[in-house]
Amino acid sequence: MKIAILSPNLSKNGLGRAYLLAKVLQRRYEVEVVGPLFGDEIWQPVRKDTSIPYKCTKLMQEPHPPWPHKELMRSFSVCSKLNDLAKRIDADALYASKPLLTSFGLGLLKKLRDRVPLVLDIDDWEMGSVKRYRINYSATAESLPNRGRVHNQIRHFGSVLVSLERIYDPSSPLNAGISERVTQFANKITVSNTYLRAKFGGEIIYHGRDTRAFNPNRFDRELLRTKYNIGKEDRIVMFLGTPGPHKGIMDLIQSMALVKNKNVRLFLVGLSDENEYSVKLARVAKQLLRERFTAFEEIPFARVPELLTVADVVAIPQERDSASVGQLPAKVFDSMAMAKPIVATNVNDLPKILDGCGRIVEPGNPAELATAIAYTLSNPEEAGEMGQLARKRCIEKYSWDALESLLVNIFKDFN
Repeated sequence: MKIAILSPNLSKNGLGRAYLLAKVLQRRYEVEVVGPLFGDEIWQPVRKDTSIPYKCTKLMQEPHPPWPHKELMRSFSVCSKLNDLAKRIDADALYASKPLLTSFGLGLLKKLRDRVPLVLDIDDWEMGSVKRYRINYSATAESLPNRGRVHNQIRHFGSVLVSLERIYDPSSPLNAGISERVTQFANKITVSNTYLRAKFGGEIIYHGRDTRAFNPNRFDRELLRTKYNIGKEDRIVMFLGTPGPHKGIMDLIQSMALVKNKNVRLFLVGLSDENEYSVKLARVAKQLLRERFTAFEEIPFARVPELLTVADVVAIPQERDSASVGQLPAKVFDSMAMAKPIVATNVNDLPKILDGCGRIVEPGNPAELATAIAYTLSNPEEAGEMGQLARKRCIEKYSWDALESLLVNIFKDFN
């Protein structure tokens, strides 16, 4: 059987979930990943993995033309390209990653046209992210000069018009809103955590990791610490992932400033000079921590276990808001597989997953986070045991071997 995995944007980190599903399903089936490129290349962390075939069409995110009718013409062109992409899909089953028009919508088009079964995977609450964005936008709008009621109405109408015209954009509120209302048209649904299961139903497929590749025994920790200029007395607290306001990274930076031990350093992995929030994080971290802070850009998946090897504690400080309640950070499984002591916040399924093998603190409390980090660093034997228990649980419940049997059961009816 051949399965086409549909991703809404092959150029951004949303591809990560589709890539994971493809790697696991590739053990049993022929797979390909299909979707639009909103950039020039495949997402950097997985770009060099040639084991996954991609089928794509380019949909560049360009500035809006000055006249609405030109934007509408471009929208028609986008629809035509997606229609052509649907025709190029040659598969016995479809697996759409995220309820968005450029993945799930593409799958519905193919399903209706060729009667191909369609499974929908939901790994984030897209409308939750939209709500977080609207809160930030409203706060910004409040600071703008008030130019009168008519001006505000025109500005609001313009925002709605742009949203309608750019509905195919993965970040469009209308895209998420429409797609989430038609999830019942999927043959089956999978989700990444219990919050999403309560909202959409379906089978939980946690993110999981390849515990053979993510194995601390494969790496020379002392050699790697030398490579990354880490002194013998230095202790590394690491955050690894795509930065965002709901990830709690600012809380982590503030908590590190409360840890007075000069040998405790912060590594932030996944920052980008092209991302405004990343630039802000780096600026604040340099101001507060100075030489105790080191920034890393996005790295290929293959380098993740190497970098985790040098960490003494991994921090996953999610905030609790609409963008995070439906999201389970995939990086928790990276750290578990690498037997790392983890300090995480009480958000989503993190307390359940790390029960007995991680330390949980309340979100939005840098002082409590700092205390937990300091305690973990001060008790290395206990921290090591915690890490080993985390790896054992990851192998049993969240490895690719564990995910494989679940996914085979999902697709067995379509053979």
